[in-house]
Amino acid sequence: MSAIPILQVPASPVSVLITISFILIIGYIAREIFRKTKIPEVLILILIGLVLVPIGHVLPSDYVVTLRSLAQLFGAIALITIMYGGGKKIGLTSSFMNFKGMSLGILDVLVPAVLVAYAMNLLLGWPLIYGGLLGIMFGATASAIVIPIIRGLKMPSEIYEMLIVETALSSVVSIVLFTVMLSMLAGHVFSIQSFVEYVVDYLSVAVFVGILAGFLWLVALSRIKAADEYLAKLAIAILVYGIVSLLNGAAIVSVLIFAMMMGNYRPISKLIKLNIRISRNTARQEIEVGSALEFLIRTFFFVFIGMIALLSYSYLEYALIVTVLLVLARFVEVKLALWKSKQYQTLTFSMMQRGTVVAVLATLLYSMGGSYFNQIFYISFMVIIATNIIGSILVSRVKFEVKPD
Repeated sequence: MSAIPILQVPASPVSVLITISFILIIGYIAREIFRKTKIPEVLILILIGLVLVPIGHVLPSDYVVTLRSLAQLFGAIALITIMYGGGKKIGLTSSFMNFKGMSLGILDVLVPAVLVAYAMNLLLGWPLIYGGLLGIMFGATASAIVIPIIRGLKMPSEIYEMLIVETALSSVVSIVLFTVMLSMLAGHVFSIQSFVEYVVDYLSVAVFVGILAGFLWLVALSRIKAADEYLAKLAIAILVYGIVSLLNGAAIVSVLIFAMMMGNYRPISKLIKLNIRISRNTARQEIEVGSALEFLIRTFFFVFIGMIALLSYSYLEYALIVTVLLVLARFVEVKLALWKSKQYQTLTFSMMQRGTVVAVLATLLYSMGGSYFNQIFYISFMVIIATNIIGSILVSRVKFEVKPD
């Protein structure tokens, strides 16, 4: 199935400004609709995108061209922001429920990667590596959807903590493995020996630069007040990403290492004997600025996906296959992780929504072009819709059953 034909019209500065402002307005409207109706913003944003271009043809083609020209830039910024936020939540000291959350976060990615790879190979003849790439993408649960939902429910703190760790780690693992596999595709590395050598070489530069940047910034935190600022740390994360990219290393892994060091500054600073104090105002600012960036990224990608989506029954069939596999994988994972806590199995099972990470990764593939990458994109937006609908229905049924211990 061919992609939607798009006229290659250069994007002017005015059209860029109009497009971005228009998308932001749509985002605020969607947020208000969500507050009043509890319909997930993801569904609203995609639906609006569908109405604007594929269905209603409201916007001219140069707006779509403008969005596509920005896709790779916004995609890189989105990945860095997501990885930085997720990495900061990964603690070096973990409780038992943190361990369960970590286990779920890893299984969220690995199980669908295997299931989807073989299903797409057997049913559609896809090469395993492309099916695996598709499965890895869908491993990331949507923290922007899951966290607001669980904040409004009554549950033990350890279950809440487990779900937070799971959604953060699944995004991290999904992005890292996606990056490695995409690099393999570019380099055509397939043998076991060459794969191991490639991964070690690919990751070693990233780990070294990430640790070095983290250490130097912790020293800066102990001496320079401005180093506490969220945007300053995010700027360093972007710089680290750029440097490691130029060195042909795993740039997103370096951001993860840097983020983990920032998130665990207290135990690390004690270990290396640094006096670091971060004020409450700085912590509050980090939350506010991070939320604003998350809003911008989420709004942009979901409206964009709706605008360039291709409505097709064949892709709907593929999406349903993937969705069924994700639901089955989620069911097994939850049963294994919470076999002693049956009261919260349904709640945990319902946290299957996919969102920003999938949208960002799919958009990056779409911007690169190619038959499989285009198909992955068109399947992705349908799976995002399906998992959000299923998750919303399940949450509406269990939220009154959940009681604090």
